[in-house]
Amino acid sequence: MKLAIIGAGVAGLAAARSLRAAQPDLEITLYEKSRGLGGRAATRRRDGFAFDHGAQYLKAPTDALLKLIQQELPSDELFDIGKPVWTFDTNGTIAEGDPALNTEPKWSYRSGLSMFGKLLGAGLDVRREVRIAALKRETNESGWLLVDTTGRSVGSADLVLITAPGPQAADIIAASDIVSERRDVLVEALQSAIYRRCISLAFAYPRLVPRPFYALISSDRGHPIAWLALEHDKGPQRCPPGHSLMIAQMAPAYSLEHWDVALEQLVAPVAALVGDVLGEDLDQPLWADRQGWKFALPDGIAEPNTIDAPELGLFFAGDFTAGQGRVHLAVEQGWRTAAVISSVLG
Repeated sequence: MKLAIIGAGVAGLAAARSLRAAQPDLEITLYEKSRGLGGRAATRRRDGFAFDHGAQYLKAPTDALLKLIQQELPSDELFDIGKPVWTFDTNGTIAEGDPALNTEPKWSYRSGLSMFGKLLGAGLDVRREVRIAALKRETNESGWLLVDTTGRSVGSADLVLITAPGPQAADIIAASDIVSERRDVLVEALQSAIYRRCISLAFAYPRLVPRPFYALISSDRGHPIAWLALEHDKGPQRCPPGHSLMIAQMAPAYSLEHWDVALEQLVAPVAALVGDVLGEDLDQPLWADRQGWKFALPDGIAEPNTIDAPELGLFFAGDFTAGQGRVHLAVEQGWRTAAVISSVLG
């Protein structure tokens, strides 16, 4: 029995890892359109700096999640950021954050959050830089052929788990060999997960900018910056001595309006916004970096019981089945779907 998983983000990796343990005879292959593992749990490196330009840290609010990161996966690089997250409003007024939330550990890895995806994916069969565009029925009608964007068949499977973002999953299903009535229902359900975009900008500075908080989050959602983090607070591996590194993740409206604006045109206005919030002159960064996340945070949810189709051998998992963009929720959705697939296999 063969299972294909489309997408090697956190949900796909968690599902594959769980199924490898529960169903040792199941042949599992993951297909990932990019070179990296872990999706938005991503880290970028430049000029001696390392920064998380997508997800900022990992929460582990349950015993199962804590066991995963502390015991089941290597934990030598794992650490709690420690410093709190405070808030700021449209006027730039900074206030201490929620005390209850700030008592929860904010887990990361010394070399970057992308380490989480690497650890989850260790030992798994992942075909990288392969973008699946459609599923075609095999001649015996009992399995699936996976077709890439060139129209070439790149693999086959009895069961398929799709963990790409909801709209991308909908595109795959729309192009697949499924009876039109059933296909249309699936596409409509998947398209109900609308995503907010996010432009994530990194700014490096040749001096320290110390603060009692690790990050600020917009409390009233009225500021162009939704999240502002001091990435250098994640330890010496993130930043050369005597330097600072800021991560400014822009609000959905700002990101949508400036989606096609080049980095060079964003540096001055956004660096000025960062400086205004922190009360510092930050107009002249050493360098800046830009990442656009088209599918940053889901605004809606595709209910798993409306999209999983065991009779077709099709299953779905990801942040769009949780309705929130959180790394730990993606893990739990991967586990949930793995359990469903295990029950089908018996």
